[in-house]
Amino acid sequence: MRIISWNINSIRARLPRLLALVKRHRPDVVCLQETKVANKDFPEAQLSTAGYYSILYGQTSYNGVAILIRGQAKQRNLMTFPKNKISIMAEMKNNLGFSEVLHGFPKDPSSNEARVISARIGGLRLVNAYVINGESRISDKFLLKGRWMEAFGNWLQNLPQTPPLLVVGDFNVAPDDCDVWDPKGLKDRIHCTPEERAWLKKLQGKRLQDILRTKTQERVFTWWPYMRGGFNRDEGLRFDLVLGDKDTLGLVNRIWVDKEERIPIESLEPPSDHAPIVIDINQTKF
Repeated sequence: MRIISWNINSIRARLPRLLALVKRHRPDVVCLQETKVANKDFPEAQLSTAGYYSILYGQTSYNGVAILIRGQAKQRNLMTFPKNKISIMAEMKNNLGFSEVLHGFPKDPSSNEARVISARIGGLRLVNAYVINGESRISDKFLLKGRWMEAFGNWLQNLPQTPPLLVVGDFNVAPDDCDVWDPKGLKDRIHCTPEERAWLKKLQGKRLQDILRTKTQERVFTWWPYMRGGFNRDEGLRFDLVLGDKDTLGLVNRIWVDKEERIPIESLEPPSDHAPIVIDINQTKF
């Protein structure tokens, strides 16, 4: 079972890149953040043609999260629909057996923003999150980020112990100095402050571990700024995370960042400033 988590930074701008990504990797599940569209404007038809059913929690121009689930139906030519859209979606949903879809979470201090979507899928409870940016330490949004992460963490810690819990998304926090290209220069800057790192540790609690760090201690980035040639200079940060409980840890075979997606391709729209994270899971252990 392959899961991809990606801050797409506008699905309208990067739909061709998403279609190329799913064709290249054939993931079973794709978790998207910052889709930046209302549900009615999400490209469900194009993704159903590519073989994916879409679970949406959208918002116009800002935020937005989605979970795409691959069905057993064969890929269809975009111009030919042997069935109507409703029947295609129903077929895919029945093939995949997901349940318990939840938009947001209880006691969300910013409940008017589409930031979290979750479901039981393929033997896992999967939570897809886009954490508040925070802007700066002197911003009201910074304090809101702290309250939001505390409420989100409380909800995660109190979810049922079964099935195994996997939490993915853009957390807008670099957990440690090894996740920052210039720890001294960015010390106390947004995403790297002691407060944010403490909020993240509290969110994880005793239940959730940073799965990538259980596999490697090497420097790994998932985001690079567009300016100053940040990607080419590898001046990045890691704040796209994959967290899991002890049961999930035993299921993950491999976790890695697809840096190729961050490379500009002449025939496609510019890439997102984030690269996708790919998680390979051993389903036979479910």
